[in-house]
Amino acid sequence: MHLPCSITLSALQADANRLYKFPPKKTLDILQNLYQKGMVSYPRSDSRFVTPGEAQMFPEILQKLSNQSTYSKFFPLPITSIVNNKRYVNEKKVTDHYAIIPTEQVPNVEKLNGDEQKLYDLIAKSLIAAHYESSINEYTTVKTVVDGRAQFITKGKVVIQEGWRKVIPSSEKDKEPTLPKLEIDEIGTVSKVDVKESKTQPPKRYTEGQLITVMKTAGKHIEDKELEKVLMETEGLGTEATRAGIITMLKDRKYIEIKKNLVYATAKAKILIKAIGNELLASPEMTAKWEQRLKEISEGKASPKQFMEQTNKMVHHLIDKATKTAVQWEFHEDLTNNFVPREYKKKAPTKLGSCPICGGNVIDKGSLYGCSNYSSTSCKFTISKKIAGKSITQATVKKLLKEGTTDLIEGFQGKEKSFAAKLTLDANSKTVKFQFN
Repeated sequence: MHLPCSITLSALQADANRLYKFPPKKTLDILQNLYQKGMVSYPRSDSRFVTPGEAQMFPEILQKLSNQSTYSKFFPLPITSIVNNKRYVNEKKVTDHYAIIPTEQVPNVEKLNGDEQKLYDLIAKSLIAAHYESSINEYTTVKTVVDGRAQFITKGKVVIQEGWRKVIPSSEKDKEPTLPKLEIDEIGTVSKVDVKESKTQPPKRYTEGQLITVMKTAGKHIEDKELEKVLMETEGLGTEATRAGIITMLKDRKYIEIKKNLVYATAKAKILIKAIGNELLASPEMTAKWEQRLKEISEGKASPKQFMEQTNKMVHHLIDKATKTAVQWEFHEDLTNNFVPREYKKKAPTKLGSCPICGGNVIDKGSLYGCSNYSSTSCKFTISKKIAGKSITQATVKKLLKEGTTDLIEGFQGKEKSFAAKLTLDANSKTVKFQFN
């Protein structure tokens, strides 16, 4: 859980996914809706701080929150103002936008829809919790020796000061067991012994929320300290605004699939990773180098033209290398059998007007304009896309079908010279003819 009042978009996406199984894109969409209603500040923020100007508005916002039954139990607040608390209020550390906070336009939370309530509650409680003391716990490790040879370790904690945890309680998995009061060298009696046989378990799969966090901290996995620093400064892969979109794109293109909120790589992803996994294009280091160069360009220390030329050369190199190595690619049968290609959504054809023969829709069929009922009723109404050497646009066809005639069109090619004419729709033959002035 994020620190109170330190909400970024990534932190909210991680919390909403852990608590409510919200995909990151859904969290962003709900936040955008709350922002457009004027209830929360700009949602695509990567800052954990606010400026003194925003902090001065907190008493008004908190007063309105205290009047609602959902939050009244947390008032009065132990700390009346955090304007001078650099942990939350630091103008120098605010980037383009300050942390996500409730605005003075506080809604009746109970009248928000269910999903909006959940996200607004996270933001509101974070602000309230910032006006509480620190949460202090004492962690204890007990080492117990049995039969003079087998050592067992027990860990637990004792809450010294509840502080802001009164507003934002620990999640179940964060809770340590409470230990009884023990003395050093105290002797006890073993009451029960169980022997269990088990195997080492693989690392747990990422959830969508954890995937956001991993993208944000990608720099931690780079050995080059200089590049690691660059990626850490740029907050890893993607931005607050684009990470959810990247994950959505991976799902849409069948590279990952989500089962019970856990992320699984598909056969398609594994094939891609095996094919180009060792190339620079697939490495965080390359992203760091690009970010570094773009920063130098923005500072006037590097040439944009040179960067584009180098990028162009790299693309040609990657394509050339992939073409040569593709013949050597061998993929396990399990991968090839489970490969699922991307599904492209077919764009609905544009309706240009009503068919003068059967009343169906005249559409662009690629090589010509024709009736959409051809396959069902064999309606043969068509309009050529080129008449007497002149290309006929969709706008021209729309006017012809609607009014029965077009404006004067120049550039038709005759046997000896070009000419101008209108196109008309013959009422009897339902064919297109020339009309001269």
